[in-house]
Amino acid sequence: QLGSFVVLSGGNHSSLGEQLDPSEPPPTPDFCRGYFDVMGQWDPPFNCSSGEFIFCCGTCGFRFCCKFKKTRLDQSTCTNYETPLWMNTGKPPSRIDDPLHDPTRDKTNLIVYIICGVVAVMVLVGIFTKLGLEKAHRPQREHMS
Repeated sequence: QLGSFVVLSGGNHSSLGEQLDPSEPPPTPDFCRGYFDVMGQWDPPFNCSSGEFIFCCGTCGFRFCCKFKKTRLDQSTCTNYETPLWMNTGKPPSRIDDPLHDPTRDKTNLIVYIICGVVAVMVLVGIFTKLGLEKAHRPQREHMS
């Protein structure tokens, strides 16, 4: 056993086959428990009841159904049933209200309002100056009755 992985030796020798004792009742299908795989994704539990593939086999990080009892996975040795620690990247800390911070005394928006107001006044002064200069440079018309 290496960490949360179980290393199987011998593999699946299907050519050897398993001799079933006729006096034994047929084995009941296995239930593979849900687990977190090596990528940290939750794999839901499943039943091995498809034809002759009735045993839960594989490793703690990758499970599948197989047909030979000798390659069955002992799921009690696995430890990947809880969220892996490396997946807990940390949530942002809860906001702690600073008792010294008074939102009514916050001057950040006030500065923006002052700058925009000054720019607006300068634009208006420019427009009225241009209108005044144009009117001053026009030739005077005489009013005749």
